[in-house]
Amino acid sequence: MSSFYRRKYRSIEISVGPAYWPVLGWTSLLALAQTVLVPLIAFRGAVPSLVTIAVVLYASRAGARRGAMLGLPAGLLLDIFAGTAGGWTIATTIIGLLVGGVSRRMFADGAFVPAVLCGLAVLARDLIFWTVMRAEGFPPGFATAHAHTALWRALLTAVVAFAWLVARGRMVTDKTTIERYGYT
Repeated sequence: MSSFYRRKYRSIEISVGPAYWPVLGWTSLLALAQTVLVPLIAFRGAVPSLVTIAVVLYASRAGARRGAMLGLPAGLLLDIFAGTAGGWTIATTIIGLLVGGVSRRMFADGAFVPAVLCGLAVLARDLIFWTVMRAEGFPPGFATAHAHTALWRALLTAVVAFAWLVARGRMVTDKTTIERYGYT
């Protein structure tokens, strides 16, 4: 396809699924709960990442752009609550993009696969976070010291996501579809 033709091509994306604003509100509450309440139930120094669960599940149903649109303010809230200088914002936004892109190739319904995806997203998010923090001047020993905790955090996040998806699957039956129409 030539670039001249591509310029004329337009597409309309109709998305039926979770609305952005309520999800952003719930994610904001989860960010507050993650910094205030969840540390009280730490296991081996790790806590599940509720915000990552919200971003991953939303991005897997809504796509990469909308996942990044949720990841940006969610990461910003985590940076504000944690007092970091942008590491969580960058990491959570990239995770929203990646999961939204990967979700085009996977079946987002069910409980096991999205829960495993949440656990893997936590590992990737922690890797991106410590890469950003290292670029900002943090000593590399901090990332090494927290690698064990990141593995536990990923496991705990996958378990919490699985429990949430099983409970939600028994109570709610909404399906998300994204339809794309092209016209010239």
